[in-house]
Amino acid sequence: MGASKHLSNDLKTKIIQHHGLGEGYKKLSQRFKLSVSTVRNIVRNWKTTGTVLVKARSGRPRKISERQRRRMVRTVTVNPQTSSKDLQHQLAADGVTVHRSTIQRTLHKEMLYGRVMRKKPFLCTRHKRGRLRYAKAHLDKPASFWNKVLWTDETKIELFGHNQGRYAWRKKNTAFQEKHLLPTVKFGGGSIMLWGCVSSAGTGNVVKVEGRMDSSQYQQILENNVQESVTKLKLRRGWIFQQDNDPKHCSKSTKAFMQRNKYNILEWPSQSPDLNIIENVWCALKRAVHARKPSNLTELEMICREEWSKIPPTRIQTLRSRITEVTKTILSSNN
Repeated sequence: MGASKHLSNDLKTKIIQHHGLGEGYKKLSQRFKLSVSTVRNIVRNWKTTGTVLVKARSGRPRKISERQRRRMVRTVTVNPQTSSKDLQHQLAADGVTVHRSTIQRTLHKEMLYGRVMRKKPFLCTRHKRGRLRYAKAHLDKPASFWNKVLWTDETKIELFGHNQGRYAWRKKNTAFQEKHLLPTVKFGGGSIMLWGCVSSAGTGNVVKVEGRMDSSQYQQILENNVQESVTKLKLRRGWIFQQDNDPKHCSKSTKAFMQRNKYNILEWPSQSPDLNIIENVWCALKRAVHARKPSNLTELEMICREEWSKIPPTRIQTLRSRITEVTKTILSSNN
């Protein structure tokens, strides 16, 4: 069956006017070359509504009822990892068949969107207590306190590690054209381990770790780089040294080394990389390094040093608010 012909409001008005002059349905149909049933429906609609305008149509009826919508929202609120396919099966059990895109649109209207879950270290009760204690002790520390902190950490940078997950604009059936492919090599093509330090004044030294770092090598790195970085960054007397609770950082020999050199150590809760601003600096460094596409490990190390020296102090200073925000989050989650 073909689509019905749309009649203009002017034509309908003329039909009503002639009908008011006493013309019947058959005569009107002949005058305007319309079927009798069409003329009759126009007149009846006018008598019922008092207008020839067509009411706005509600559209296709919703397949998902209000009750089912509320149940969907409740399900994903209680268990955010519920997939649209799981919800599709739930609705199918009620005799409702819908596409997953319909389910997603329904949840979008409730401001619920599928997002990649953020990763964070697993926290046991002991870790949570330590983070809470740290948060209470450091929430109100002034900027002058954080300006004295030398943040340190190690990170691994792979030669091709950041290529994963990149996007490219392409047409259908062009996926295997060379310009749309990412070269891959086993184990990221090799990697280097770096130790570095930063403060509010900028970046300190960054050095390559040779082989597998143990307590002895860690102490040697501190011996050669910490005081030099403190001088370079113009940290005043009473500066504070930050490190995480890696075993080589907390070994007896490392503790003895720090006591001999009179390090003022910042108390650090376990499993708390989110509190260390150098993590964001590492992330920025990796993006900058891989944007330059190093071709070998020697070039990778050279580019790392160059990009490290380019990180402006303002970039690090803006990260200081991160400490306050994370600390507040820790406190609010324990209320």
